[in-house]
Amino acid sequence: MPTTPPGFLILDDALEGAAEGDALTLDGEEGRHAAKVARIGVGEQVLLTDGPGRQVLAEVTAAAKEQLELRLLGDPSAPAPRLPRLALVQALATGGRDEQAVESATELGADRIVPWIAERSVSVWRGEKLRKGRARWQGTVRAAVKQCRRPGIPEVDEPVATAALAEQVAATTASGGIVLVLHEQESVGLMSLVAELRHAGGAVPEIVVVVGPEGGIAPAELDRLRSAGARSVLLGPEVLRSSTAGPAALAVLSTLVGRWG
Repeated sequence: MPTTPPGFLILDDALEGAAEGDALTLDGEEGRHAAKVARIGVGEQVLLTDGPGRQVLAEVTAAAKEQLELRLLGDPSAPAPRLPRLALVQALATGGRDEQAVESATELGADRIVPWIAERSVSVWRGEKLRKGRARWQGTVRAAVKQCRRPGIPEVDEPVATAALAEQVAATTASGGIVLVLHEQESVGLMSLVAELRHAGGAVPEIVVVVGPEGGIAPAELDRLRSAGARSVLLGPEVLRSSTAGPAALAVLSTLVGRWG
């Protein structure tokens, strides 16, 4: 008979230095959801993960209205090295398409996500929207981590406009990273980089995928990113939505760099 998988809970950085037999308290929003919504009770086992990617099985020893008391059933596993890291720069989009991209990218292995306020972004974050928008993406990331039970929680960086993004591109490429801008009018395909990407290994610290908004990346923006060291590539013969392009590229990259056997 197949066994029911244990519940999956996030403890942020609480597993650092923890060991088998240690007692931990899960409170806050995660504790409230586990106790009140998921109704995880005494004696049940849960799989814990934290931000860096440690994971460990634990048993619930006490349950209150808004928190759980846990006992670790083993030593937390060390975060597995993941080089090159994979990052998605996702332009803000309407209709929730940007959040769809963030959700799928998290499930497909992104380690870092950057909200981009592109020139042609119809949805624009200003003032309080900057904080709320980033918090919403962080919530989307956490929900996706729990859905796919992956180790580690992707970072959601501060939102950037094109000038700041170009500076990040220059810094990434100067440190040996690769930045790929997906562009539907490019003649050079992503698959033309197969040999380079398959041998990236630890020599390349990070591969960044940049996806524009629904209206595409403005020519001046594309020139600016190229001048900073980015390479524009064609993902495939079809023009994909902004919610699909980034996750599709990350799936290809996960295979090429050896994350998916």
